[in-house]
Amino acid sequence: AMSSARGEWRFAAAAATAVVVCVTATLCAVPDRVALVLEAAASVLRSRRASKKEKPIRVYMDGCFDLAHFGHANALRQAKLCGDVLVVGLIPDAEVVRCKGPPVLRERERRAVIETVKWVDEIIENVPYDLTPEFCATLYEKHGIDFIVHGDDPCLLPNGADAYDAPKKQGKFKMIKRTEGVSTTAIVDRILWAAQCDEKNGKRKTLGDDAGDEKNENKTEKPPVCQNRFLATARRIAQFSAGTRPIPKHAVVVYVHGAFDLFNAGHVFLLREAKKLGDFLLVGIWDDEAVTNRHGKGHPVLTCQERALGVAACRLVDDVVIGVPREVGEDLLATFGVRVVLAEESEFGTASSDSFESQTEKPLKSDANLVPKQHGLFRELRTPEVGSADALTTTEIIKRVRENAAAYETRNARKNKAEAKYYEQKRNGTIELARET
Repeated sequence: AMSSARGEWRFAAAAATAVVVCVTATLCAVPDRVALVLEAAASVLRSRRASKKEKPIRVYMDGCFDLAHFGHANALRQAKLCGDVLVVGLIPDAEVVRCKGPPVLRERERRAVIETVKWVDEIIENVPYDLTPEFCATLYEKHGIDFIVHGDDPCLLPNGADAYDAPKKQGKFKMIKRTEGVSTTAIVDRILWAAQCDEKNGKRKTLGDDAGDEKNENKTEKPPVCQNRFLATARRIAQFSAGTRPIPKHAVVVYVHGAFDLFNAGHVFLLREAKKLGDFLLVGIWDDEAVTNRHGKGHPVLTCQERALGVAACRLVDDVVIGVPREVGEDLLATFGVRVVLAEESEFGTASSDSFESQTEKPLKSDANLVPKQHGLFRELRTPEVGSADALTTTEIIKRVRENAAAYETRNARKNKAEAKYYEQKRNGTIELARET
């Protein structure tokens, strides 16, 4: 790299000398041709740089991206650093079922989140779970892929073979560090616990029992098996803050607030519609206490830091305020110059009296949006089409997991063993680990 820089410098010096000679001669002959000579010299330099510039490096990373979380986003961030263009392969539902078990989210719901991750450039659908030599050839030849990327955690096919054996043998594999402290398995485990808490709370309300009866509460509820190992650092927050910007002068600031738990396609719909209402999209993430007070024990499924990173990874968002109270006050409106306010929970209407959500949510003591309503700043968006990816909610995700609890518990038991094995191998130094980028 240093010798290349020296060569470039020598060429520039020679070109500059030539320009001086040419300009001197030209001044003596035809003064009005000076500008043409200078432009011609600049053109030579530009063409030399362009000819030396290599084609963009295209890297490929595939995945199920079920319940896409900040761990997925961090993997995509690291993958993007392996090249110039990040192409994501989205594994279809049938392949996920065949190799990993039933996904919680449908393919279109998974895509809605991944395509808004700020580091993703392209998406290829219907890719196989198996990276066979034939499919790798398709990636190289049809899609111009230079390298295939995956984390340093082992990825095995149903037959026990290494899913990335082909690109490794071809010298086309790049390894990134797995984001520890989070996984889809751990999140499903936490959802199962939240569903258990919701169900018990719903039964209490139906029977008229005291919702705060801790004696009964401790008999059946068990904490998640997968304990959170995630530790947020200033560096990680800075990495996810890439692309954020200061609020421009005279900008129409749109403030959207809520729990944003289990960031999903419904959240993407809300943010995309909110983005249309102004020049700067600011998202306020409720603190954990506010979410627990609103939805009860077991909520939020993800901590405030985890939820904030998930939202910060979305390219639609200009900045995030972490750990805000549920109520939107005068100070917040004035500090950020907010002109439009929207709330996550207002977007999908009011739960019907017989719905599970209405049984588990705690009655509101105050209107969180009273102040912006008094100023005429509050807006409500259209309700998305029922059954569409846009209509997905955190409540619906928890409902799906609850209704298929047995299947997910069986899958998680298997995955938890693999998880424990990974951490044991990591401690013993028996697997190759990548460095964080």
